[in-house]
Amino acid sequence: MNSRIRIGWTAAGLGMVIAATAVAGSDGVDARLAAIEAQIAQLKQESASWLNTAQTHALVRDALADSESRASLLAEGPLAGYREGKGFFLSNEDGSFDVNFYGYAMFRGVYNDKDAPDSSTFGFENSITKFGAFGHAGSPDLTYRLQVAFDPATGAAVLDDFFATWSLGQGWSWSWGQVKAPFIREQVMSDHVQLLVDRSYVTALTSIGRVQGTWLSYENETLRFWLSFNDGNRIPSLSAPHVQSRNTPFNADGTEWALTARTEVMLAGDDWKQFADFASWSTDEFGALVGAAVHWQDGEYGSIAFPEETEVFTWTLDTMLEFGGANLAAWVVGVHTNPNATAAAEYDQFGFVVQGGVHLVPDKFEIFGRYEWFDFDNFASLDDLSIITAGFNYYFRRHGWKWTTDIVYALDSVPTSVGFTSLLADGPVDEGQIALRTQMQVAIP
Repeated sequence: MNSRIRIGWTAAGLGMVIAATAVAGSDGVDARLAAIEAQIAQLKQESASWLNTAQTHALVRDALADSESRASLLAEGPLAGYREGKGFFLSNEDGSFDVNFYGYAMFRGVYNDKDAPDSSTFGFENSITKFGAFGHAGSPDLTYRLQVAFDPATGAAVLDDFFATWSLGQGWSWSWGQVKAPFIREQVMSDHVQLLVDRSYVTALTSIGRVQGTWLSYENETLRFWLSFNDGNRIPSLSAPHVQSRNTPFNADGTEWALTARTEVMLAGDDWKQFADFASWSTDEFGALVGAAVHWQDGEYGSIAFPEETEVFTWTLDTMLEFGGANLAAWVVGVHTNPNATAAAEYDQFGFVVQGGVHLVPDKFEIFGRYEWFDFDNFASLDDLSIITAGFNYYFRRHGWKWTTDIVYALDSVPTSVGFTSLLADGPVDEGQIALRTQMQVAIP
């Protein structure tokens, strides 16, 4: 059939359609249009009904959950987003580089009452504000952590931690950098997972704090330990807070060498994460952990600034128990100091801490108490010190959003203000100091 014939047939068909339409009249066209509009309206109604079904909502939630940790779904390029328990992150396509961000801040109101001078003091403070990042670089076997703290007095940013860890396999790893010495467990735990408003006076007085050095570590399902070669405390003195050696050059740390070793055994529990904080949650199984640590350091040899080469040996034993909503922890610490000076005697100091808490409302409202005691061994004419603390935690979102309030009562004269315990130095015959503390905390993740 040639093109002229096809054109003819097409024209004839078109004419028949036009004629039929004319015969049907305008009423037929309107009826057809009304039927089509009704069908469209019905389809819209069915579509809206489908979008509102529970199955559809569940499907959307599943899709969002699948992509919640990915801001980019491209075949190539970086990934970014939020991971539960790790916070905001950045990663490359093959996962060889990874960085996770975190931070926490604590705002506190404190009332202190002591005998003299300035017997009554009230005020607010940004006690702790810190941000950090952790992840791996080039390979999951090379991990790192960086943490910056803001000085509560000046607001200046100060390097807290920076260290890298190389996994050697079979549970072994080697690390180097600046970090807390693996000594008293309460000090090693992060600021935002403490049970009370702040750490104990005994821990603040005797902890090694942050050091610069290198360490070997091992971990399996029930045992872990650390062995660290570091620069110790810059000025070992127990009549006042230890001055940490963080951010100091090699010739200004005040020690020739220092060794720190710690070991922990998990007797019962889910895993090591269960003992990452002092709180015990309703979902936790019974957990029991025991630990021990020693620290030994010697003063700088031939130093004009530190001529006496003071030698310090410190030890601690500790335990933690968790009961699925209740917790108990205790530790003892002993310190032997040899000033190596003709007119200065050696002295041995000893202290212990017992604390515990129980949830009255599961995972929401918790009450706690703590007793601590320290014997100064008559160093600088100091005798001993007893402190009682009691209070509560209200967990809005566990440690991510927490309100803590407690009252601290020092039964004896407080020789010095140390850390952020909110206790101030008393006079030689003063005693019975009280501090009321309330703190709001936020943390990511």
